[in-house]
Amino acid sequence: MKFFFSQIFPLLLLGACAGFLNGLLGAGGGIVLVYGLSKMFRNTPVDKRSIFATAIAVTLPLSCLSAIHYFRQGSLNVNTLGWLIFPAIVGGVTGAFLLRRISPRILSRIFAAVVLISGIILVV
Repeated sequence: MKFFFSQIFPLLLLGACAGFLNGLLGAGGGIVLVYGLSKMFRNTPVDKRSIFATAIAVTLPLSCLSAIHYFRQGSLNVNTLGWLIFPAIVGGVTGAFLLRRISPRILSRIFAAVVLISGIILVV
């Protein structure tokens, strides 16, 4: 996909925001990317599933770099990581497999529900 010059700055800003949140909070970069890309491409033929896939592809290196930094700082709980990593990989592969099998409308609703419930849990 080719981008117009007027789209490049918003993409760069969106990427910077995603990286900042991911580094600061350990999460949130993907949420910002999905929301921002959805708004940028709302009147285009870009499939919502492509937006989700792009967001995860961007957050992968962000998460790796953040994890390395947290490890070097001594902030990473390696024991907890050991218990989480294998089920997380299985869940990630399963989710990626299902991405093309679930309608974009249902994906958007699942995403909205997860963001809403997460927000409520964090506030309460």
